[in-house]
Amino acid sequence: MLHCKWAYDNIHRIHHEYTAPFGFTAPHAHWAEYFILGFGSFLGPAIVPCHMTTYWLWFILRQMEAVEVHSGYEFPWNPTKYIPFYGGAKFHDYHHYVGGKSQSNFASVFTYCDYIYGTDKGYRYQKQTLKKAA
Repeated sequence: MLHCKWAYDNIHRIHHEYTAPFGFTAPHAHWAEYFILGFGSFLGPAIVPCHMTTYWLWFILRQMEAVEVHSGYEFPWNPTKYIPFYGGAKFHDYHHYVGGKSQSNFASVFTYCDYIYGTDKGYRYQKQTLKKAA
């Protein structure tokens, strides 16, 4: 949704000011984007009540994942590599790399939607090309 013309130009563009993201750029966003993306994070525990510790642990882990995916590094000890369809830093770097109005690699964790809708074709092509060159 944030990559539609109006939403991108008025809201999400700020997050894409960095074409080579680093950890501190993960939370770099417009105030409206915080509300849009944070809505689901707050809505889930409101629908399915949980202990406050679980609630805060979720936010901490989510922010750690966001910083990691924007870091540009694939850490070998990171347990996220065991998550099926996890894209990681390289996958999300391509999203920022291909330019401001990227229409690819939207997911940071569950990349199967990008595969199903074909929004990761450019990334898969680049990855295959780099593998052949090596």
